Amino acid sequence: MLAIEDGAHIFVQYRGVRVGPPEVMQRLAKGEAVPRDQYYFRTSLTFETGHATYRWLNDILAIGVGERPPSGPIYDVFAVT
Repeated sequence: MLAIEDGAHIFVQYRGVRVGPPEVMQRLAKGEAVPRDQYYFRTSLTFETGHATYRWLNDILAIGVGERPPSGPIYDVFAVT
């Protein structure tokens, strides 16, 4: 659930995959910094909201390209057009 500064709430549902060579996955599991080009990390996202400003999100599918630095996952998210 995203809580937006203007009071809107957006439910986000996502499912993805993160795969790579065993040694890279072991490094990620240990919390090491691994360049994102050494593994595959993708996700698909859908959104639900009743807030008028963001209702357009209900009608899109988005794809995320992720990376996993030691601080936690980060995604670049793009609407599929």
